[in-house]
Amino acid sequence: MASQLAIQRLKNLLSEKEELDNVVAAKIEKVTAELQRPDDHFDPVQRIVDGFINFRINKFEKYPDYYNELAKGQNPKFLVFACSDSRVSPSHILSFQPGEAFMVRNIANMVPAFNQLKYAGVGAVIEYAITVLGVNINSKSFNLLN
Repeated sequence: MASQLAIQRLKNLLSEKEELDNVVAAKIEKVTAELQRPDDHFDPVQRIVDGFINFRINKFEKYPDYYNELAKGQNPKFLVFACSDSRVSPSHILSFQPGEAFMVRNIANMVPAFNQLKYAGVGAVIEYAITVLGVNINSKSFNLLN
């Protein structure tokens, strides 16, 4: 991901700066070619770092006012229970933007019955969402799969 970003920036530099010296242009072409070489090694930590860099450059730095506003506090309109399944991203599927939904993700998007004698993290999330964040709870609840 980081190499793809570097390749794109180098290509942009070449296309924007037509007056580049031939030596500089050749060096940029060489670096671009090296970055495009396939890398058989997958580094999960680097994948996370690359994802963050991509977010920072393509979202955070492009929309600083939006993220500064989000930093002041959250005011979500929805409380969403979703499965922890890595193939399912509620924000992606439901087109939520940062700050729109407070989410609980667990196995099978379970909401266990309330029990004062047993600890349930889901109950704490519901209480926090309603009492602190002011999420409006109404009688219209539904399961998208049914």
